[in-house]
Amino acid sequence: MDQTDIKNITIVGGSGMMGVGIAQIFAGGGRNVTIKTRNVANCTAAEDMASQLDMFIAEGLMDSVKKDEILDRISITADVIEAYSDADLIFESVPEVMDIKHATFREMEAHARPDCIFASGTSVKSITEIAQAVEKKDRVIGMHFWNPAVLIPLVEVIRTEDSRDDVIQAAMGLLSECGKAPAECKKDVPGFLANRLQHALWREAFYMADQGIADPKTIDECIKNSFGFRIPQLAPFENADMVSTELSLNIHDYMFEHLYSGTEPSETLKQLVAEGKSGFKTGEGFQTWTPEQIARSKDGLFKYLIDQTKYRRSVAS
Repeated sequence: MDQTDIKNITIVGGSGMMGVGIAQIFAGGGRNVTIKTRNVANCTAAEDMASQLDMFIAEGLMDSVKKDEILDRISITADVIEAYSDADLIFESVPEVMDIKHATFREMEAHARPDCIFASGTSVKSITEIAQAVEKKDRVIGMHFWNPAVLIPLVEVIRTEDSRDDVIQAAMGLLSECGKAPAECKKDVPGFLANRLQHALWREAFYMADQGIADPKTIDECIKNSFGFRIPQLAPFENADMVSTELSLNIHDYMFEHLYSGTEPSETLKQLVAEGKSGFKTGEGFQTWTPEQIARSKDGLFKYLIDQTKYRRSVAS
């Protein structure tokens, strides 16, 4: 099996923002995509995707011909036979509740072909535990997209001890053909790859704020204006080689004993949650936010991701 064998893809629970984005990615890569939903009449996935594609056209990231090609490859159904029987890969995107995932995987196994790949889109749950719902565990993998899926390149492909090599390689090849940057996570560990890295940084940042070393806004600005500014081009291992492994070791010999290694969440974070200060949603979290500031933050992120996408395409062409 390789990526050329994956022609028909079904997305279960794919009518939300993430599912619609993933459907667009696969259809954009030339695959036929079926969105399995409970209620076709109430499903707005096609309209949501058309609106998203119009945004891409407005930004110069595609033309109307490509939009029509993508939409022509999308179908929506509530029928399990129609959704599963011809699928080469089924992508599960249901809520992060293990009982719901197990029920979904049992339904998939009951109606899909024996050679169909099962991929879970979970961001937090154990792929090994999800796979316990089915008999044929060697075809089950994790496939974790980052939000917004259409703009963030990374997709983590998570292997369990049972996952077959050809299934992993077919998934990696498929994602590459669809314009993504797949990364294999060779062990099914909590947080997979990128979330472990992200929250290691968050833990230290929150600890520094808890200790009064700097306020949250200052810490955010330090990250944005130092290593965060260059990190899309220079990540840790390349950076260590650039400055030399000797210097890296010297810094770590001195620094590591001073870094926070606690296993409890930030006390400030706990207090904010207890007080109902949810961040953007309530206008107050680690910082206070006016509606204008919230809009500026969201718009700034969107523009940055669009600009990064254009830059990467220009470099690749």
